[in-house]
Amino acid sequence: GGQNVNKVNTKVEIRMDVMAATWIPQEVRERLYANNSNRINKDGVLTLTSQEYRTQGQNKKAAMDKLRSMVLDAWPRPKIRKQRTGISKAAKERNKEFKRKRSDVKKNRKRVDW
Repeated sequence: GGQNVNKVNTKVEIRMDVMAATWIPQEVRERLYANNSNRINKDGVLTLTSQEYRTQGQNKKAAMDKLRSMVLDAWPRPKIRKQRTGISKAAKERNKEFKRKRSDVKKNRKRVDW
């Protein structure tokens, strides 16, 4: 019994050269590289480890699942979002109308000359 971690050596480490993986399209490889730069060394090798299970087989499966999910996350193209600049035409019109009403209110405060 006791601490199982001290008795068994079932850790799995997967290494993959990201840019040499021709089975992945170039743009996906670039996104994978950018998204996981903290796991990639200066030679461009992605390193994944798994040691959460007691058997090496389960750890291999877990590491492959991690790799698969990383590739699938990098696969879809990111949405190109348009950033709006300024206020909308409707908002501009509302502001103008408010300004017009405020102007009328202030005009009505002036002394009337009979």
